[in-house]
Amino acid sequence: MPTISKIDISENTLRNRGCILDILLTDRSQTTKLKQYNIIWATDSYKRYSKDYTAKKQIKREQITGLSGKLIQPRAAKSKEEQVARTKDKAEVFTPLKIVKQMNMSIDWASKNFPATNETWVDYIKELRLEITCGEAPFIAGRYNPTANTGIVIEPKNRVGFLDRKLQVVGEFTKTKNDWLKYAEIALKACYGYEWQGDNLLIARENVLLTLDDFYKDFCKNKLKLKSKQNLTDKQLEYFAEIVGWNIFQMDGLKYVLPMSCKHETNIIIGVPTLFYDVPDTVEKNECEGCKFNRIEKHNGRYVKIMNWEINRPIKFLDLLKKGACL
Repeated sequence: MPTISKIDISENTLRNRGCILDILLTDRSQTTKLKQYNIIWATDSYKRYSKDYTAKKQIKREQITGLSGKLIQPRAAKSKEEQVARTKDKAEVFTPLKIVKQMNMSIDWASKNFPATNETWVDYIKELRLEITCGEAPFIAGRYNPTANTGIVIEPKNRVGFLDRKLQVVGEFTKTKNDWLKYAEIALKACYGYEWQGDNLLIARENVLLTLDDFYKDFCKNKLKLKSKQNLTDKQLEYFAEIVGWNIFQMDGLKYVLPMSCKHETNIIIGVPTLFYDVPDTVEKNECEGCKFNRIEKHNGRYVKIMNWEINRPIKFLDLLKKGACL
């Protein structure tokens, strides 16, 4: 029976590499200089452990490390019962890599900068891409087959995610470590994805971050012909993790707010009896206007922010739609 351990990125390992795990758990839409917020579970798959694992609770590092270091695992490693339950609850269905490749290649061939040449390769890696409802982000970073428990990590040269394809081009046209790091950052900043469920989102962030490390090692070994094993340092991974945290984000894709952040209040108005008759209690419902009337700009939930790297400033994802922008 093949093992999943090689593709399951260990949160215990990340915990011991500087601040990487804390960065990957951060919710950028809410975090300020004064207060840290983490992404939420946004699923009831773990509520059997305690009330701190329910959908609206934040994911804490102590919940997924130590003896709980194997709590979050890729879908392929979950039981069939759990996979079915998540499909029914959140329509979670992952795409086979063969289809991922076909769809990403269709986007590439529609690009005026592809196939990448000496004149067009930088423009190609700058092209913006977005994976909607990204799950574990196979369209971005195809480290493994998300639909089968193979336990095999795919060689970088054979990966088919759109970040993978950008990094393949970076490896082809750069000649030094510094150049690779410079253009890998540009490629990463052009890749976005959003997901509802917090465990999937964390896996997606881990996959994207470790993809950079995989391609860096491959570049050093095969392009630079370095004999000693080369890895990104903890500081370099922390830097890339900050970008990943902005670009791979948690969002309700129908409302453009954080999952379950809209407020629906119910007020009970106590009836005051009169001399002649009793006045019954009444229920007053104050529903989110955006939810009630299906108006995306009227939700009272927390609208998601992403980073516009051209101006180096966060903007609302909703504003992209208002301006007619397209990732």
